Amino acid sequence: GAVALARRHRLRLGRARTAHIDAVLRPDDLVVAVCDSAHEELGERAAGRLHWSVPDPVRTGSDAAFDRAWELIEDRVTRLAAAVPAARKES
Repeated sequence: GAVALARRHRLRLGRARTAHIDAVLRPDDLVVAVCDSAHEELGERAAGRLHWSVPDPVRTGSDAAFDRAWELIEDRVTRLAAAVPAARKES
């Protein structure tokens, strides 16, 4: 479903691969968990973190469910990006 959604939005996944957060997390990263389980698993690993509970589209598996999750996340990212100070954006 996620790959099909990426294709519908003309996103190139190319060499995109999953990685465990411990392999990529840097001290100043802002982590946004969109899954309740992921949020709980983070624990204290990510001090600067947000939790956006987004319904899991895999449960229904429909294109509409994946599109709705995309819309929720896209809206929140857009609003968050507008609120990030310029100094943070440049680093």
